Amino acid sequence: MTRQLLRQNLELNENSWKNTKKVGTLIGDTEDVQRRKQLPTAALAKLQNVWVRGDKLKKKTKLKLYRALVKSVLTYNCSTWTLTQAEEKKLDAFHRKQLKRVVGIRYPVKITNKALYKQCNERPLSLYVLENRWRLFGHILRRDREIPANKAMEGFFVPQGNKYRRRPITTLPVVLINDLSRLESTTYCLKTFKDIENLKKIAEQRDQWRILCTRIQKAAEALQSDDYDAERR
Repeated sequence: MTRQLLRQNLELNENSWKNTKKVGTLIGDTEDVQRRKQLPTAALAKLQNVWVRGDKLKKKTKLKLYRALVKSVLTYNCSTWTLTQAEEKKLDAFHRKQLKRVVGIRYPVKITNKALYKQCNERPLSLYVLENRWRLFGHILRRDREIPANKAMEGFFVPQGNKYRRRPITTLPVVLINDLSRLESTTYCLKTFKDIENLKKIAEQRDQWRILCTRIQKAAEALQSDDYDAERR
């Protein structure tokens, strides 16, 4: 029993850093996303009269209010998130639930995800997160090599000898690698220091970087096309 308590205390101490707040964001991504969901839920509830009784307001105006007062809270600092595929799906579902509340779609009315996004002039939130992630990545690549972010990236790809096998942790480099892998191209990779140098050259040419980011977004969107047509209550 004592050994079990010690193990639990050790695990708590090891993970306590995840709940540390820096610049308004929790360091642990899962913890921060959970908090991000709580904050906009409260913000949405405060505007209940607007969504329910705001018949005089146009749908376009309601959506503008949602993006300014609710969505901005939900996506704050989202460019640093490292989400698994399951977490992305949950985030998209949460976003759709809020959109339905804003435009007044309630049970038993059904609507496909694609129709909902079109009606609200929105897209899956996971694609918005991806876009911001690559915008931040390009900004960092164009910065001086001596800034902490660039040093951390270079250190990540330094060979460290043999490592024991285990399930890979979802880190920001891993997420970026997965984004690039959808292109099915050997031209764009992120596995070695040489690959970083190649991406730096592309990032310096902003037009070329925008083209690359657009291709990555379209590849990610293509994978979600099946879920777009799914009918939801």
